[in-house]
Amino acid sequence: MRNRKNAQTWDGPALAWLNLIHAKTRFFVALSAIGFAVTLIFMQLGFLGAVLKTATFIYDNLNFDIVLISPKSLEASYTLPFSRQRLYQAAAIPGVASVAPFYISFKQWRNPETKFTRSILTMGFNPKDKVFKDPEINKYRLELQSQDKLLINRYSRPEFGSRQVGLKTELGGRDIEVIGFFSMTNSLRADGTVVMNDQNFIRLYTGRSFNDISLGLINVNDRDNINKIIQNLKQVLPKDVEILSREQAGERDKNYWLTSTSIGIIFGTGAIMAFIVGTVIVYQVLYSDITEHLSEYATLKAIGYSNFRLSKVVLQEAVILAFLGFIPGFFISSSLYIITRLATGLPMEMSYGRASFVFILANIMCSISALLSLRQVLTTDPADVL
Repeated sequence: MRNRKNAQTWDGPALAWLNLIHAKTRFFVALSAIGFAVTLIFMQLGFLGAVLKTATFIYDNLNFDIVLISPKSLEASYTLPFSRQRLYQAAAIPGVASVAPFYISFKQWRNPETKFTRSILTMGFNPKDKVFKDPEINKYRLELQSQDKLLINRYSRPEFGSRQVGLKTELGGRDIEVIGFFSMTNSLRADGTVVMNDQNFIRLYTGRSFNDISLGLINVNDRDNINKIIQNLKQVLPKDVEILSREQAGERDKNYWLTSTSIGIIFGTGAIMAFIVGTVIVYQVLYSDITEHLSEYATLKAIGYSNFRLSKVVLQEAVILAFLGFIPGFFISSSLYIITRLATGLPMEMSYGRASFVFILANIMCSISALLSLRQVLTTDPADVL
């Protein structure tokens, strides 16, 4: 903007660019602030996305069309038992192909090396039922019929100790042996998982019987008639069970984590605060730039620049800042996603949709800052400044 003679011939982007790099320190401070805000937003959305993705990790690994669950259960990994009799009643409904009981709870796993115990998600089923989708689990269905034998999730946290076939340790104070592995995503509630037959499961829980099931898994003959079958089930079964399709069960658990826990509030508020911080910092940068060059803006007005044209220049500065600040934020966040995924097992993944959304947020953030700082330009009178 120093070259006033040529200002009239400059196009908007060139003028905006020269305006930004005139004060290089302030320019790089702005880029750092935007990159930091973008990184914060990415991380908050990444954690929130991982929570929602792992909210359905149990359902995602089970073979069913309709599920029965106690209405008092918080979500799939934290259930209250209900009567197995409900499954027998469901099996009599026309259109129901098969039913299978499923057991879920937590027990203390003893690290065979450190001797410390840690809560691990324990799942039990009848090996004769093809309950799991995972072929790794299904190939062990015969071996799992043995007493005190189980499979452990290979992605369980390192705190559970080393894992190898033949490992012997304690689960809930009972001696067990690991006969194989399977792969399953961890969640915020469960950072380790084991699978065993229903008899071994019941042996772990004194006072619990085969009649006390956690989930009732139902498969139907015709999936196009699921809604009709659900309505028939609701007419027959008492109110002590909730009847949900696979999609409804997943939404129920997602809503629990979003609305009934602090997870949604924490990560949502974090993203909003990052947006606000970035907006304020960019506003300060643009406001300082306009204040420092107020006489130049007045000169541009004097030689024929309209308020619209000057506003366009400031908005172009904001877009340039958003674009250049987004780039380091994106690559830093992608690296942090990988580190977090390796450290926690949470499915932190950078998606095209999320990257596009944050890029749009960065542009909105910088544009708001530009609009807030425009007042000086719009109200400047060349006669008062020159």
